Amino acid sequence: MDVVFVKVGGSFITHKDVPVKLNFQALQTLVKIIHRVRDRVKILLGNGGGSFAHYAVLKYRVEAPQVLLAKCHQATRSLNRIIVDYLVESGIPATAVQTSSIICTGKDGFEVFSKPVKLMLSSGVIPVVYGECILSEDGVHVVSTEKVFELLSRYIRPSRIVLLTDVSGIYTCNPQVCRDAKLIEKITPENIQFVLEVLKSAAISDVTGGVYSKVLSMSTFSFRTGIEVIITSGFDIESAVQAIMGLPPRHGTLISPKSQSSFK
Repeated sequence: MDVVFVKVGGSFITHKDVPVKLNFQALQTLVKIIHRVRDRVKILLGNGGGSFAHYAVLKYRVEAPQVLLAKCHQATRSLNRIIVDYLVESGIPATAVQTSSIICTGKDGFEVFSKPVKLMLSSGVIPVVYGECILSEDGVHVVSTEKVFELLSRYIRPSRIVLLTDVSGIYTCNPQVCRDAKLIEKITPENIQFVLEVLKSAAISDVTGGVYSKVLSMSTFSFRTGIEVIITSGFDIESAVQAIMGLPPRHGTLISPKSQSSFK
């Protein structure tokens, strides 16, 4: 059975412009998506920090490292707990995995303890990781959900990664405010530089780097590992289900190292 990493984006699961505000409609939609696919693939979920983590990091980043770490953990755990509790109450066997308990930094980079996650997946449990702050010898690092996926993929290779956002994929500019926004349906080594230039000129940022940073990190990851990444709207249930199942979504952006997709 395929293993699929699915990110519940912060822009989807929270109202990012309002500090610490959950989007309950998105949470309800997520439950519908998971119920449709959980018997056909093994899912590792990861949620972004949205207005919970981003607000905390921006507010406390000038404080002492221990204060920033504590406030960041408080915010990220809070959102993760809400998501996991609602999934469980909806009949989905999900459990929280605190990112900083399985990932830390050492002299040679990141160290990952993947065994608990592997055991959960093999037992039919859906682990839910999340972007978080991690303490190192030189301070506090904000580690995005995409980075968590990248690190875990070294030990648990997913068939694909699906990123659920509040829009249908990657656009030439923010489709919520830009009338000329066009969906970029595919990103490959052949057009990645053009895409990055377009995104850089229309950059919208957050504490984990914004759309430009996410496309850069996910394309680098995909081209290096051969694992395809699909970005689509979490509000579009059919596209989300299709992407998770390895089928071409109705609307979305595919990041692939190949000119021909391996969609089933």
